[in-house]
Amino acid sequence: MGRAPTTRHGGSRRRTAIQLWVMALGIVMCAVLLAGKANAQQSVQALAERAEQLEDQGKLEEAAATYREILKVDPRSIAALNRLGALYVREQQFAEGIKYYRRALEWNPYEFGTNLNLGIAYIKAQDYQPAIHPLERAVEGEPTNFQARELLGVALIGCEDFAAAIPHLEKAAQLNPQDVGTLYLLERAYLETRRFDQAQAGFERLTALDPSSPWVSILRGQAYDGTGDYNRAIREFEGARERLPADPTVRFSLGFMYWKVRRLAEAESELQETLKLDPHFEQAQYYLADTYLMDQQPDKALPLLESVVKQQPQNVRALVNLGKTLEKLNRNDDAFRAYQSALSLDPRRADAHYQLAQVYKKLNRRADFQRELDLAQKLQQEKREHEETLLQASGVQGDPTRHGVPKAAKGASPSTLP
Repeated sequence: MGRAPTTRHGGSRRRTAIQLWVMALGIVMCAVLLAGKANAQQSVQALAERAEQLEDQGKLEEAAATYREILKVDPRSIAALNRLGALYVREQQFAEGIKYYRRALEWNPYEFGTNLNLGIAYIKAQDYQPAIHPLERAVEGEPTNFQARELLGVALIGCEDFAAAIPHLEKAAQLNPQDVGTLYLLERAYLETRRFDQAQAGFERLTALDPSSPWVSILRGQAYDGTGDYNRAIREFEGARERLPADPTVRFSLGFMYWKVRRLAEAESELQETLKLDPHFEQAQYYLADTYLMDQQPDKALPLLESVVKQQPQNVRALVNLGKTLEKLNRNDDAFRAYQSALSLDPRRADAHYQLAQVYKKLNRRADFQRELDLAQKLQQEKREHEETLLQASGVQGDPTRHGVPKAAKGASPSTLP
């Protein structure tokens, strides 16, 4: 017998049943997926709560392991990646912490908190150049965020780009006018860019906020030195000495200014006191040695310069002064080697060529004497060497923003760091 023919209505009912079955299956699958997602969210939330508890208990390794468990459930958890980064940065494992922050930025390159945390991690590692980009993104995301502005200024100062740091520090100072650390950073940037009028205008604010700090006097003295007002600079440093007589940077600053105006006996006293307070203060060693040289005491200058050169074998000016000292002690062969070392590092150093010419003259090497003398005169005409300021002379020793005075000058307060 043949198959009974299918009616048009019977086929329609079958298709409708199949469609209903597929829809039902889809609803079931969707419910399963939603339930799975809800369970996953509950799992992540429970893990996050446990990780936070472990952090509070100081069990950092267990907390890190728990955050990694979260990433197995949700690899895109920016919160877990940030907390892992913060844990490693707290333990000064900067490379590992930075790795997690960068992973978070792969999912969201413009997330404010992650960019801020990454910048902080680089600053804590004293790797300032790569800190700039994430902090710029943080500032773009929240232009009125004080911490982002200040930290971007810190990173730029760390790269010695003082001019670029100024607008960010000025904005940070507007956002938080009471923050002493920001003002110290800003004053430092003004001095480095020789904006002395702006620096002087800021000193009154600093004095009002930090009246007992000798660093205000030091910065003001550096500004007066930069403008050539040496007497007022000396008065500032003498005032700082009265308030903080046992601070080596205060004593060095005053000693340097005495040296600069050739008050040699006072310079000698202050620089000697500096080295009693800090025997490894290399700038004080150098300027005390130079004071001895000007005072015709090469025997006292020699051990100081030998110490500086040992610690800084590429210090050209110390090598030149060592050569001068050895010459005065009639050790011409040793002086010759010191000048040659200086010129191997800086072939265009006019005073080294001149001093080498004098050694050749003593050794009766007339042709060599004339060649070096002509070269020295040519180089001196091409470029007149400028007189060094206290700001340059003191280096990091005279920089309150790198000295921990005040601590806030190094960047954000500890409570805001990861």
